[in-house]
Amino acid sequence: MSGGDVPNRPAYLGSDRLDDLARMLTEVTSELWILKDRNMVLEALLAEAGVVTPASVEGYQPDDETAQRIAAERSAFTARIFGAVLPNDQRLGRELGTVER
Repeated sequence: MSGGDVPNRPAYLGSDRLDDLARMLTEVTSELWILKDRNMVLEALLAEAGVVTPASVEGYQPDDETAQRIAAERSAFTARIFGAVLPNDQRLGRELGTVER
């Protein structure tokens, strides 16, 4: 069964694979909105406090440590998004670190 081991998973688009893609898109949309919302709030608060300007945010160049942390977060983000079509136990194992990403 595509998309995991849930026998009563709702079907929306007439194809298990299309439904998997729809779930992936929903996950991406959710993650993206959460990040955009938090980013807008943080930038507004920091600008109001005089800590940063929009131009300083746009021009920021991370140091090596920060760049590595960003790369690790990007990998985890990608694994979550594309992991949305994995069986439930495999997704859970990845999140718990008991299954290789």
